[in-house]
Amino acid sequence: MPPRPSSKVPQGTPRTSPQTDTREEVSAVLGRIRGLESEMAEVIRQMQEKVQQLEYLNDFSSLLNSTLETAVVREKALEATCRLLRCETASLYLVDEKRAELYWETALGEVGKRLQKSVRLPIDDRSIAGYVAMTGESLVVNDVENDSRHFKKTRAAHPGPGESGPSFLARTMICAPLRVKGKTIGVLQALNKLPSVPPRSSLHPWPDFYDEDKRLLDTLSHQVAIAVENSRLYSDIKKNFFETCEALAEAIEQKDRYTGGHTKRVVFYSMAIAEEMALPPEQLETLRLAAILHDVGKIGIEDSILKKQAQLNDAEWKVMQNHPKMGYDIMSRVEGLREVIVGMRYHHERWDGGGYPQGLRGPEIPLIARIISVADTYDAMVSTRPYRKGLDPSYARQEILKHAGTQFDPSAVQAFDRAFSAGRLGKGSRADG
Repeated sequence: MPPRPSSKVPQGTPRTSPQTDTREEVSAVLGRIRGLESEMAEVIRQMQEKVQQLEYLNDFSSLLNSTLETAVVREKALEATCRLLRCETASLYLVDEKRAELYWETALGEVGKRLQKSVRLPIDDRSIAGYVAMTGESLVVNDVENDSRHFKKTRAAHPGPGESGPSFLARTMICAPLRVKGKTIGVLQALNKLPSVPPRSSLHPWPDFYDEDKRLLDTLSHQVAIAVENSRLYSDIKKNFFETCEALAEAIEQKDRYTGGHTKRVVFYSMAIAEEMALPPEQLETLRLAAILHDVGKIGIEDSILKKQAQLNDAEWKVMQNHPKMGYDIMSRVEGLREVIVGMRYHHERWDGGGYPQGLRGPEIPLIARIISVADTYDAMVSTRPYRKGLDPSYARQEILKHAGTQFDPSAVQAFDRAFSAGRLGKGSRADG
């Protein structure tokens, strides 16, 4: 018979038990679970980050559909850059085609306040932004100070966006070109990546930008380019429209050399009064255009009345009183001028209801018409006419003050008085009243 197997464990063999094996297996399984939990947490974090980035992009896209105001578009574009890429600040350069240079346009936050608007960069490889504008390619630089393209020539005296100086140190940067129809119109910069949570690996003592950040800025830069170009086109159209209206007003004034410059002065006085009343920018713009056009109806007044070298008689005065309605009838055909033409139509109404053309009273008179009324009357008093010399500005001021609450809106008169006292109404206005 063969020998029976020995029940003894060979010397040196570790003793184990079913319980030990089970504990090791459980520990290994728990370790894998914890690893999976960590991986899932990272996946969830990345997904949440992507969702947030999409929300930021969507918010900015919505903004593009809500405004064409240049300053708003550019500021919001930089805010979107900082939120999307989690960076310290952002800046925007635009291309000056005539000089083949980039000029600083906008920067964000406290950093932006310290930057010099006079900074201009050549479109070549002597600066990072210039290089990006020249090549049309995005660029990630995670050690700005040691990059050969870093613009150092004037940074100590005039540090520009993306350039180091005594009050700002650019460590990391992403530059993306703004391109529209194959043409580079500017450069968008993201500066100084902020630490991420949890921290990501970096080749430097500070957080680096990654390729994914560059892809995000490229995506955003396409939208920013369209927004900047659209806002610029809108600004050009608006500027041309204002200049056309100014030319129309000046052409009317050429009919009477004694009223030359009247429109420009009324605009100047009206804006000074409105600023004292803290009108918002959109109302200031409406007021400016209404003041430019306030006398456009005089184009329909006969020259024998308009150019008369003496005071008008009652019949002539009644004809002259038609000019607000004539101006309204002319300009009401222009779409989008609804708020403007009320300033033209009612600038001869009186606070006490004794004005024309409709005898409106008090708050029934649109605010911009009340402001133009004060400005128009003040200029009429201080300007020389064929039949009288212009009044001293201080005397004219007292006349305006005396008729607050009867001819003029008291709040507009108070604003006029503040502007006059501050010397903002030109020659003859002064701080001591």
